[in-house]
Amino acid sequence: MIPVFFAFIFVVVSPSIAEDSNKALRFGNTTNDHITWAVSDLTELETQLSVCSWVRRLFNAPYPVIIHYYPHTHGFLLGSRGNHNYVVGRNLNLRTKYGEIPDGEWFHVCMTWSSTDYTTIVYLNGEMAGSKLTRHKTIGGTRDGKFTVGNAASSKHPTYIFGGDLYKLNIFKRVLSVQEVRKMSANMCSDEEVRLNEFRSFRWEDIFSKPRSGSVTEISVCTDGQAPAVDQEEDSTGQTVISEGILERLESTEQELTETKQQLATIQSTMSEELAIVKSTLAEISKKLESTEQELAETKLNLAQSEEKLRNVTETWNQTLSEIEADKEEEVSSRWDALYSEKYLDKKLTKEMIQETGLESTDGDILGLFVGVTITEDLIDYLKQRHDDTVICL
Repeated sequence: MIPVFFAFIFVVVSPSIAEDSNKALRFGNTTNDHITWAVSDLTELETQLSVCSWVRRLFNAPYPVIIHYYPHTHGFLLGSRGNHNYVVGRNLNLRTKYGEIPDGEWFHVCMTWSSTDYTTIVYLNGEMAGSKLTRHKTIGGTRDGKFTVGNAASSKHPTYIFGGDLYKLNIFKRVLSVQEVRKMSANMCSDEEVRLNEFRSFRWEDIFSKPRSGSVTEISVCTDGQAPAVDQEEDSTGQTVISEGILERLESTEQELTETKQQLATIQSTMSEELAIVKSTLAEISKKLESTEQELAETKLNLAQSEEKLRNVTETWNQTLSEIEADKEEEVSSRWDALYSEKYLDKKLTKEMIQETGLESTDGDILGLFVGVTITEDLIDYLKQRHDDTVICL
Protein backbone atom coordinates (compact mmCIF):
# COMPACT_ATOMS: atom_id res chain seq x y z
CA MET A 1 0.00 0.00 0.00
CA ILE A 2 1.26 3.41 -0.90
CA PRO A 3 1.15 5.75 2.06
CA VAL A 4 -0.95 8.88 1.57
CA PHE A 5 0.12 12.11 3.22
CA PHE A 6 -2.31 14.92 3.94
CA ALA A 7 -1.03 18.49 4.26
CA PHE A 8 -3.06 20.99 6.21
CA ILE A 9 -2.39 24.68 5.62
CA PHE A 10 -3.68 27.06 8.23
CA VAL A 11 -4.15 30.74 7.24
CA VAL A 12 -4.35 33.06 10.20
CA VAL A 13 -6.21 36.29 9.52
CA SER A 14 -5.93 39.09 12.00
CA PRO A 15 -9.40 39.97 13.22
CA SER A 16 -8.49 43.59 13.91
CA ILE A 17 -9.20 44.82 10.39
CA ALA A 18 -12.57 43.09 10.23
CA GLU A 19 -13.47 44.14 13.75
CA ASP A 20 -12.43 47.78 13.32
CA SER A 21 -13.86 48.19 9.82
CA ASN A 22 -17.37 48.65 11.17
CA LYS A 23 -16.52 50.79 14.18
CA ALA A 24 -16.14 54.54 14.51
CA LEU A 25 -14.78 56.61 17.39
CA ARG A 26 -16.86 59.16 19.22
CA PHE A 27 -14.95 61.99 20.91
CA GLY A 28 -16.38 63.89 23.86
CA ASN A 29 -16.59 67.65 24.22
CA THR A 30 -13.78 68.32 26.71
CA THR A 31 -10.11 69.14 26.18
CA ASN A 32 -9.21 65.76 27.67
CA ASP A 33 -10.97 63.78 24.93
CA HIS A 34 -8.34 62.93 22.32
CA ILE A 35 -5.78 60.41 21.04
CA THR A 36 -2.12 61.48 21.09
CA TRP A 37 1.08 59.65 20.15
CA ALA A 38 4.69 60.67 19.49
CA VAL A 39 6.69 60.16 16.29
CA SER A 40 10.41 60.64 15.65
CA ASP A 41 10.61 59.96 11.94
CA LEU A 42 8.10 61.09 9.34
CA THR A 43 10.37 60.94 6.31
CA GLU A 44 7.86 59.16 4.11
CA LEU A 45 5.45 62.09 4.47
CA GLU A 46 8.04 64.82 3.91
CA THR A 47 7.16 65.61 0.31
CA GLN A 48 3.59 64.38 -0.21
CA LEU A 49 0.57 63.12 1.68
CA SER A 50 -3.19 62.66 1.74
CA VAL A 51 -5.30 62.78 4.92
CA CYS A 52 -8.82 61.39 4.54
CA SER A 53 -11.64 60.58 6.95
CA TRP A 54 -15.38 60.24 7.45
CA VAL A 55 -16.62 62.89 9.88
CA ARG A 56 -19.80 63.65 11.82
CA ARG A 57 -19.90 66.81 13.93
CA LEU A 58 -21.82 66.66 17.20
CA PHE A 59 -20.34 69.62 19.13
CA ASN A 60 -20.10 73.23 18.05
CA ALA A 61 -16.57 74.34 18.98
CA PRO A 62 -15.17 77.40 17.16
CA TYR A 63 -12.19 75.64 15.54
CA PRO A 64 -12.62 71.87 15.94
CA VAL A 65 -9.58 69.79 14.97
CA ILE A 66 -9.75 66.32 13.41
CA ILE A 67 -6.00 65.63 13.39
CA HIS A 68 -2.89 67.71 14.00
CA TYR A 69 0.75 66.81 13.39
CA TYR A 70 3.02 69.12 15.37
CA PRO A 71 6.81 68.93 14.85
CA HIS A 72 7.23 72.52 16.15
CA THR A 73 7.57 73.66 12.50
CA HIS A 74 6.26 72.53 9.14
CA GLY A 75 3.38 70.36 10.26
CA PHE A 76 -0.20 69.96 9.08
CA LEU A 77 -3.70 70.22 10.55
CA LEU A 78 -7.15 69.19 9.31
CA GLY A 79 -10.28 70.68 10.90
CA SER A 80 -13.94 69.72 10.71
CA ARG A 81 -15.48 73.18 10.10
CA GLY A 82 -13.16 74.41 7.35
CA ASN A 83 -11.29 76.92 9.50
CA HIS A 84 -8.13 74.83 9.42
CA ASN A 85 -6.75 73.09 6.37
CA TYR A 86 -3.17 73.87 7.22
CA VAL A 87 0.08 72.62 5.64
CA VAL A 88 3.64 73.98 6.21
CA GLY A 89 2.71 77.51 7.19
CA ARG A 90 -0.27 78.23 4.94
CA ASN A 91 -3.94 77.79 5.88
CA LEU A 92 -6.81 77.20 3.46
CA ASN A 93 -10.04 78.54 5.00
CA LEU A 94 -13.15 76.80 3.67
CA ARG A 95 -15.61 77.55 6.47
CA THR A 96 -18.35 78.56 4.03
CA LYS A 97 -18.07 75.30 2.11
CA TYR A 98 -18.07 73.21 5.30
CA GLY A 99 -20.99 75.25 6.61
CA GLU A 100 -23.20 73.83 3.88
CA ILE A 101 -23.06 70.43 5.61
CA PRO A 102 -25.49 70.13 8.56
CA ASP A 103 -24.20 69.00 11.96
CA GLY A 104 -25.03 65.39 12.72
CA GLU A 105 -24.58 64.32 9.09
CA TRP A 106 -21.75 62.09 7.92
CA PHE A 107 -19.45 63.60 5.27
CA HIS A 108 -16.13 62.67 3.73
CA VAL A 109 -13.12 65.00 3.73
CA CYS A 110 -9.74 64.51 2.10
CA MET A 111 -6.74 66.90 2.10
CA THR A 112 -3.77 66.36 -0.25
CA TRP A 113 -0.41 68.14 -0.54
CA SER A 114 2.79 67.67 -2.52
CA SER A 115 6.12 69.48 -2.78
CA THR A 116 5.88 69.00 -6.55
CA ASP A 117 3.67 72.08 -6.78
CA TYR A 118 3.43 73.04 -3.06
CA THR A 119 -0.35 73.12 -3.28
CA THR A 120 -2.94 72.03 -0.72
CA ILE A 121 -6.19 70.64 -2.15
CA VAL A 122 -9.28 69.82 -0.05
CA TYR A 123 -12.12 67.55 -1.22
CA LEU A 124 -15.57 67.45 0.38
CA ASN A 125 -17.65 64.38 -0.48
CA GLY A 126 -15.43 63.67 -3.47
CA GLU A 127 -15.54 67.16 -4.99
CA MET A 128 -12.74 69.71 -4.79
CA ALA A 129 -13.69 72.46 -2.34
CA GLY A 130 -10.58 74.64 -2.67
CA SER A 131 -6.81 74.84 -3.06
CA LYS A 132 -3.97 77.05 -1.84
CA LEU A 133 -0.26 77.47 -2.53
CA THR A 134 1.92 76.77 0.53
CA ARG A 135 5.48 77.64 1.48
CA HIS A 136 8.27 75.82 -0.32
CA LYS A 137 9.05 73.61 2.66
CA THR A 138 8.80 69.95 3.54
CA ILE A 139 6.84 68.27 6.32
CA GLY A 140 8.28 66.97 9.57
CA GLY A 141 11.09 64.71 8.40
CA THR A 142 13.24 63.26 11.14
CA ARG A 143 12.29 65.94 13.65
CA ASP A 144 10.53 64.75 16.80
CA GLY A 145 6.84 65.52 16.79
CA LYS A 146 3.46 64.21 17.82
CA PHE A 147 0.01 63.49 16.44
CA THR A 148 -3.25 64.38 18.14
CA VAL A 149 -6.70 63.31 16.99
CA GLY A 150 -9.58 65.33 18.49
CA ASN A 151 -7.68 68.50 19.47
CA ALA A 152 -4.53 70.50 18.73
CA ALA A 153 -1.24 68.73 19.37
CA SER A 154 0.50 71.94 20.41
CA SER A 155 -1.95 72.78 23.21
CA LYS A 156 -5.24 71.19 24.24
CA HIS A 157 -7.66 74.11 24.11
CA PRO A 158 -11.47 74.36 24.31
CA THR A 159 -11.67 76.12 20.95
CA TYR A 160 -10.04 73.10 19.27
CA ILE A 161 -12.33 70.39 20.73
CA PHE A 162 -13.52 68.07 17.95
CA GLY A 163 -16.59 66.65 19.72
CA GLY A 164 -17.92 64.23 17.12
CA ASP A 165 -17.50 60.90 15.30
CA LEU A 166 -14.58 59.81 13.14
CA TYR A 167 -14.42 56.81 10.84
CA LYS A 168 -11.66 55.50 8.57
CA LEU A 169 -9.13 58.23 9.33
CA ASN A 170 -6.12 57.33 7.16
CA ILE A 171 -2.91 59.12 6.22
CA PHE A 172 -1.47 58.15 2.82
CA LYS A 173 2.15 58.70 1.79
CA ARG A 174 1.24 60.01 -1.65
CA VAL A 175 -1.28 62.33 -3.29
CA LEU A 176 -4.49 60.48 -4.09
CA SER A 177 -6.05 61.06 -7.47
CA VAL A 178 -9.47 62.62 -7.91
CA GLN A 179 -10.86 59.25 -8.99
CA GLU A 180 -9.48 57.55 -5.87
CA VAL A 181 -10.94 60.22 -3.59
CA ARG A 182 -14.34 59.95 -5.29
CA LYS A 183 -14.40 56.16 -4.96
CA MET A 184 -13.47 56.47 -1.30
CA SER A 185 -16.21 59.03 -0.63
CA ALA A 186 -18.90 57.19 -2.60
CA ASN A 187 -19.82 54.83 0.25
CA MET A 188 -18.50 54.85 3.80
CA CYS A 189 -18.84 51.06 4.01
CA SER A 190 -16.68 50.36 0.93
CA ASP A 191 -13.16 48.91 1.15
CA GLU A 192 -11.40 51.48 -1.02
CA GLU A 193 -8.99 52.35 1.82
CA VAL A 194 -7.90 48.72 2.10
CA ARG A 195 -7.26 48.59 -1.64
CA LEU A 196 -4.80 51.45 -1.14
CA ASN A 197 -3.24 49.75 1.87
CA GLU A 198 0.34 49.85 0.48
CA PHE A 199 0.20 53.65 0.48
CA ARG A 200 -1.20 54.07 3.99
CA SER A 201 1.39 55.53 6.35
CA PHE A 202 -1.04 55.67 9.31
CA ARG A 203 -4.00 53.28 9.07
CA TRP A 204 -7.38 53.63 10.71
CA GLU A 205 -6.83 50.26 12.40
CA ASP A 206 -3.58 51.57 13.95
CA ILE A 207 -5.14 54.84 15.14
CA PHE A 208 -8.16 52.93 16.45
CA SER A 209 -5.91 50.77 18.64
CA LYS A 210 -3.82 53.61 20.15
CA PRO A 211 -4.27 54.67 23.80
CA ARG A 212 -7.16 57.08 24.31
CA SER A 213 -7.56 60.01 26.68
CA GLY A 214 -10.84 61.03 28.28
CA SER A 215 -14.10 60.17 26.59
CA VAL A 216 -13.25 58.44 23.31
CA THR A 217 -15.68 55.58 22.76
CA GLU A 218 -16.45 53.09 20.03
CA ILE A 219 -19.70 53.17 18.07
CA SER A 220 -20.91 50.73 15.44
CA VAL A 221 -21.36 51.66 11.79
CA CYS A 222 -21.95 49.54 8.69
CA THR A 223 -23.17 46.66 10.89
CA ASP A 224 -25.19 45.15 8.05
CA GLY A 225 -22.44 45.77 5.50
CA GLN A 226 -24.25 48.72 3.98
CA ALA A 227 -24.73 52.35 4.79
CA PRO A 228 -26.43 55.29 3.13
CA ALA A 229 -24.12 56.80 0.55
CA VAL A 230 -23.24 60.45 0.70
CA ASP A 231 -23.95 61.18 -2.93
CA GLN A 232 -24.00 57.81 -4.68
CA GLU A 233 -25.53 54.40 -4.18
CA GLU A 234 -25.37 50.97 -5.81
CA ASP A 235 -28.30 49.37 -7.56
CA SER A 236 -29.24 45.69 -7.48
CA THR A 237 -26.71 44.84 -10.21
CA GLY A 238 -23.87 46.44 -8.29
CA GLN A 239 -23.59 49.37 -10.69
CA THR A 240 -23.04 52.80 -9.23
CA VAL A 241 -25.89 55.19 -9.95
CA ILE A 242 -26.25 58.89 -9.29
CA SER A 243 -28.47 59.79 -6.37
CA GLU A 244 -31.08 62.52 -6.31
CA GLY A 245 -28.67 64.85 -4.51
CA ILE A 246 -26.22 64.77 -7.39
CA LEU A 247 -29.04 65.09 -9.94
CA GLU A 248 -30.25 68.22 -8.19
CA ARG A 249 -26.71 69.62 -8.14
CA LEU A 250 -26.26 68.71 -11.81
CA GLU A 251 -29.47 70.50 -12.73
CA SER A 252 -28.40 73.50 -10.67
CA THR A 253 -24.96 73.43 -12.28
CA GLU A 254 -26.49 73.24 -15.76
CA GLN A 255 -28.72 76.20 -14.97
CA GLU A 256 -25.76 78.17 -13.63
CA LEU A 257 -23.79 77.21 -16.74
CA THR A 258 -26.62 78.43 -18.98
CA GLU A 259 -26.83 81.71 -17.08
CA THR A 260 -23.05 82.06 -17.27
CA LYS A 261 -23.15 81.49 -21.03
CA GLN A 262 -25.87 84.13 -21.38
CA GLN A 263 -23.85 86.58 -19.32
CA LEU A 264 -20.78 85.78 -21.40
CA ALA A 265 -22.76 86.36 -24.62
CA THR A 266 -23.96 89.71 -23.27
CA ILE A 267 -20.43 90.68 -22.30
CA GLN A 268 -19.12 89.65 -25.73
CA SER A 269 -21.87 91.67 -27.44
CA THR A 270 -21.13 94.71 -25.30
CA MET A 271 -17.41 94.32 -25.90
CA SER A 272 -18.02 94.02 -29.66
CA GLU A 273 -20.03 97.24 -29.68
CA GLU A 274 -17.43 99.04 -27.59
CA LEU A 275 -14.68 97.67 -29.82
CA ALA A 276 -16.50 98.95 -32.92
CA ILE A 277 -16.78 102.40 -31.31
CA VAL A 278 -13.09 102.36 -30.42
CA LYS A 279 -12.15 101.32 -33.98
CA SER A 280 -14.35 104.10 -35.43
CA THR A 281 -12.80 106.65 -33.08
CA LEU A 282 -9.31 105.49 -33.99
CA ALA A 283 -10.16 105.77 -37.70
CA GLU A 284 -11.37 109.36 -37.22
CA ILE A 285 -8.26 110.22 -35.23
CA SER A 286 -6.12 108.68 -37.98
CA LYS A 287 -7.89 110.79 -40.63
CA LYS A 288 -7.46 113.95 -38.57
CA LEU A 289 -3.81 113.10 -38.07
CA GLU A 290 -3.30 112.64 -41.81
CA SER A 291 -5.08 115.95 -42.48
CA THR A 292 -2.99 117.68 -39.83
CA GLU A 293 0.21 116.28 -41.33
CA GLN A 294 -0.86 117.50 -44.77
CA GLU A 295 -1.68 120.95 -43.39
CA LEU A 296 1.67 121.02 -41.61
CA ALA A 297 3.47 120.16 -44.86
CA GLU A 298 1.58 122.94 -46.69
CA THR A 299 2.38 125.38 -43.89
CA LYS A 300 6.06 124.51 -44.08
CA LEU A 301 5.98 125.05 -47.88
CA ASN A 302 4.19 128.39 -47.48
CA LEU A 303 6.69 129.42 -44.82
CA ALA A 304 9.60 128.57 -47.14
CA GLN A 305 8.00 130.56 -49.94
CA SER A 306 7.36 133.47 -47.57
CA GLU A 307 10.98 133.41 -46.44
CA GLU A 308 12.10 133.48 -50.08
CA LYS A 309 9.79 136.40 -50.79
CA LEU A 310 11.09 138.19 -47.69
CA ARG A 311 14.66 137.72 -48.88
CA ASN A 312 13.74 139.11 -52.30
CA VAL A 313 11.91 142.07 -50.78
CA THR A 314 14.85 142.73 -48.45
CA GLU A 315 17.29 142.65 -51.33
CA THR A 316 15.03 144.93 -53.37
CA TRP A 317 14.65 147.29 -50.42
CA ASN A 318 18.42 147.42 -49.82
CA GLN A 319 19.02 148.02 -53.51
CA THR A 320 16.42 150.79 -53.53
CA LEU A 321 18.02 152.44 -50.51
CA SER A 322 21.42 152.29 -52.19
CA GLU A 323 19.99 153.86 -55.31
CA ILE A 324 18.29 156.59 -53.25
CA GLU A 325 21.55 157.38 -51.45
CA ALA A 326 23.39 157.46 -54.74
CA ASP A 327 20.79 159.73 -56.26
CA LYS A 328 20.96 161.99 -53.22
CA GLU A 329 24.72 162.26 -53.36
CA GLU A 330 24.55 162.93 -57.08
CA GLU A 331 21.93 165.63 -56.51
CA VAL A 332 24.03 167.34 -53.82
CA SER A 333 27.10 167.24 -56.05
CA SER A 334 25.16 168.76 -58.86
CA ARG A 335 24.04 171.56 -56.57
CA TRP A 336 27.60 172.37 -55.56
CA ASP A 337 28.74 172.13 -59.15
CA ALA A 338 26.19 174.80 -59.94
CA LEU A 339 28.19 177.34 -57.92
CA TYR A 340 31.13 176.81 -60.20
CA SER A 341 29.11 177.41 -63.31
CA GLU A 342 29.58 180.49 -65.45
CA LYS A 343 26.57 182.06 -63.89
CA TYR A 344 28.13 182.33 -60.40
CA LEU A 345 31.86 182.21 -61.14
CA ASP A 346 33.87 185.29 -60.01
CA LYS A 347 30.81 186.81 -58.59
CA LYS A 348 29.76 187.61 -55.11
CA LEU A 349 27.98 184.66 -53.45
CA THR A 350 24.85 185.92 -51.83
CA LYS A 351 22.06 184.51 -49.75
CA GLU A 352 19.78 184.51 -52.78
CA MET A 353 22.23 182.35 -54.74
CA ILE A 354 22.29 179.70 -51.98
CA GLN A 355 18.51 179.62 -51.86
CA GLU A 356 18.38 179.50 -55.67
CA THR A 357 20.66 176.47 -55.93
CA GLY A 358 18.93 174.66 -53.02
CA LEU A 359 22.17 174.27 -51.03
CA GLU A 360 20.56 175.70 -47.93
CA SER A 361 18.97 172.25 -47.24
CA THR A 362 22.21 170.33 -47.65
CA ASP A 363 23.17 168.25 -44.60
CA GLY A 364 26.75 167.85 -43.45
CA ASP A 365 29.23 169.24 -41.02
CA ILE A 366 30.93 171.44 -43.65
CA LEU A 367 28.83 173.21 -46.21
CA GLY A 368 31.54 173.51 -48.79
CA LEU A 369 34.69 175.19 -49.92
CA PHE A 370 34.20 178.10 -52.35
CA VAL A 371 37.08 179.07 -54.53
CA GLY A 372 37.12 182.20 -56.65
CA VAL A 373 33.94 183.62 -55.20
CA THR A 374 33.29 186.49 -52.93
CA ILE A 375 31.15 185.73 -49.89
CA THR A 376 29.33 188.57 -48.23
CA GLU A 377 29.23 188.88 -44.47
CA ASP A 378 25.44 188.60 -44.32
CA LEU A 379 25.72 185.24 -46.16
CA ILE A 380 28.18 183.95 -43.57
CA ASP A 381 25.83 184.96 -40.76
CA TYR A 382 22.96 183.34 -42.60
CA LEU A 383 24.84 180.07 -43.07
CA LYS A 384 25.86 179.98 -39.42
CA GLN A 385 22.28 180.48 -38.30
CA ARG A 386 20.97 177.75 -40.64
CA HIS A 387 23.54 175.03 -40.14
CA ASP A 388 25.72 176.06 -37.22
CA ASP A 389 28.61 175.01 -39.45
CA THR A 390 32.08 176.35 -39.86
CA VAL A 391 32.58 178.58 -42.86
CA ILE A 392 36.09 178.99 -44.15
CA CYS A 393 36.87 181.84 -46.43
CA LEU A 394 40.05 181.95 -48.53
